Amino acid sequence: MIRVILLLCLLSCAVSQVLGQTTGRADEYGQLPLYADFDLSADGDQAVALRAIGDTYQVVLLDFRSGTSKLLMAADSENFLYNWCTFANRTRVVCSIRSYIVLRAGQIGAGYRSYRDGRTVVTRMIAVDTDGSNQLQLIPQAKTRIGGKLVWNATDQDDVINWLPDDERHILIQLAREDRLKPSVYRLNIYNNKLKKTQTFLQTVWRWYADDNGDLRFAAGYESPGTPVAYAVNRKKRTPLDITHLGGVDEPRVVNVGSEGEAGWVIANHGKNTKGVHKVSLATGEVLETLHEDTRYDMSRLWLDPSSRKPIAVSYEAERQRIVWFDEKREQQFAALRSAAGNPDRLTVMASDRKGRKFVVKTEGNGTIPSYYLYDVEAPAISSLGSDEIGRAVPLQAVTYSSRDGLEIPAYLALPGPRESGPYPTVIMPHGGPWARTTDGYWFITQFLVNSGYAVLQPNFRGSSGYGDRYLSAGFRQWGEAMQEDVIDGLNYLEREGIAAKGRSCIVGGSYGGYVALVAAYKTPDRFRCAVSFAGVTDLAELKSRWFNYVFGRLAIARIQDGPQMSLNSPIENVDAIDIPVLLVHGDVDTSVMVEQSGLFAEALAKAGKDHRYVEQANGDHFFSLQSHRIEYLTELGSFLSEHIGSQ
Repeated sequence: MIRVILLLCLLSCAVSQVLGQTTGRADEYGQLPLYADFDLSADGDQAVALRAIGDTYQVVLLDFRSGTSKLLMAADSENFLYNWCTFANRTRVVCSIRSYIVLRAGQIGAGYRSYRDGRTVVTRMIAVDTDGSNQLQLIPQAKTRIGGKLVWNATDQDDVINWLPDDERHILIQLAREDRLKPSVYRLNIYNNKLKKTQTFLQTVWRWYADDNGDLRFAAGYESPGTPVAYAVNRKKRTPLDITHLGGVDEPRVVNVGSEGEAGWVIANHGKNTKGVHKVSLATGEVLETLHEDTRYDMSRLWLDPSSRKPIAVSYEAERQRIVWFDEKREQQFAALRSAAGNPDRLTVMASDRKGRKFVVKTEGNGTIPSYYLYDVEAPAISSLGSDEIGRAVPLQAVTYSSRDGLEIPAYLALPGPRESGPYPTVIMPHGGPWARTTDGYWFITQFLVNSGYAVLQPNFRGSSGYGDRYLSAGFRQWGEAMQEDVIDGLNYLEREGIAAKGRSCIVGGSYGGYVALVAAYKTPDRFRCAVSFAGVTDLAELKSRWFNYVFGRLAIARIQDGPQMSLNSPIENVDAIDIPVLLVHGDVDTSVMVEQSGLFAEALAKAGKDHRYVEQANGDHFFSLQSHRIEYLTELGSFLSEHIGSQ
């Protein structure tokens, strides 16, 4: 029997948070998830967490022995936000931040050279003691000596290769400083900021891997874009490895290197349509063991025992989350946790102590509110760390329908009431990416819509990831074409089933999903009453031009058609054909899809006299990182839908 403990004092005793009373569904469903990140100390007695407080996430230290917490560091949403925090040792925490700057090369006399990128988002690291003292921004600024070789202040400075568990003063990082793109390896003192280079960059290496002693064991990179290479590393000797047997549409992904560095766990195709989890020799590249694979779905996550580094489980997304266990004792322990938490069908381990005794777990799914627990498997007991501040969570149904060419399209359907109570006003909501997929996990926009009375369909159209290489590649060069038809056929399916009320549907999406919505606004305006795009792509030519500036951008460019087919499927070139109202929302520091994509499109709509509204969010990014932006978007979305398709 698991004991359930509610830590009533945790957070509320030490951290003041003013939520106020919700005044509508936008306020309610626009709340940030309670936690964005967790890490446990080695003994599991403390945790450092990114906790939603105010408009964003702040760094909070939780002490489970006393049941108290304190604010360790605060974000400044005008200048920087936190990405993650980790215990470097029992009394020192390292956090990653992202901030907005104009990139510069190392200082040269009284002047500097700028990157061509200009203003962008960069990552940096900050170290702080658990008592809040000795705060230090890590990695000293690069400065070029007069007459010396130019050095760079890298865009990303939070790439930790190994936390060196037996060395309390240092961590091992990779950093592009001597070359703008290719990283060298450094041992960084987290107390005095001294850097000691242990490996100089190589032109073909983009990622270094080390054992827990800090010795490099493996390196991966590219001979040229699309041609991956790998090396065994032993005392600075590098031996090329043949990894062609692991390849697929995407390159193999190393997910863990053993503590001794002799082998690694890799997610790769290994000659199959779908990606499996394989144990690979880092000395020869040979596949030593295939842990698990599925003929229909790609593997997504491997869970290793924190102490022994032996596999505990593999999880992946099928119709629902699937967990395949390799440790019977752990399987029984987490079955008991699931039961005590109300039998949610999704479970994610966010953190664990070094011995694998205590875990922070997030649960959600099948109509449960996302909740967070500290689980002591030896007690055994679970302690509630709180739940997301939302109302009703509607479960998503996994459905499939046939596209017009006979391809089966998987999707998720959320209904505001019983199917027989339909038809309902409907929102078709394609995901972003497009090389991504929707799951049945909690998503605030879906829950806002279904709890506002709309049926919501989220299709995983061809070109979505997670279903194997054949399904993924079926979407290549099909922007606005077969991928678009898959989405429209989802509406056809709902109307045939009597779920969608004819003439009362809107298409809503973000990023690539926003692009789909805008293409629908001129290709199939007879099927929808309105279209909504958050951070959507509007100009394919501009997108391809921007991608061309990136090393691997040409691989992505090859997945978009060119010539006349590109023009026919680029919204900004077809503004005159748009025949339904359009809502555009975009953040002004979005580095995934530049804000100009929406801004210039809004100008074109205005010039053509088209019904539209454009909202630009100050300091807004691609991911709704600020709570105020979530609420603003939902408010605009709710008002727009109510005006054009009403509610149940």
